[in-house]
Amino acid sequence: MKRFILMIVMLLGGSIAAHADISTYTSKTPRSDADLQAAGQTCDQRLGPVKNGESTPAPYKRCMLSLGWRYRSTTRQHTWIDPDTGDTCHDILGGLGSSCGNF
Repeated sequence: MKRFILMIVMLLGGSIAAHADISTYTSKTPRSDADLQAAGQTCDQRLGPVKNGESTPAPYKRCMLSLGWRYRSTTRQHTWIDPDTGDTCHDILGGLGSSCGNF
């Protein structure tokens, strides 16, 4: 009985889905990813990080714009933990497949 309950708990824990929000910013001039990361860290320190599942607040967008980065969009990515390997997985090919690894 204990094994059965443990198995159910593990299956439920592995199947609980998480979401990762990916915000896209652009710049008028060519700039590196390191420049974008530095701007994001500056705005995170000033205003706090943008939380997954929430809209990017206007003050955060203004902060990024003041550093030369214009907000374009946010994409929500469905992720989960593979119970066999512990790797983080995400949908590919429009949900027809998945890719797992420690990103």
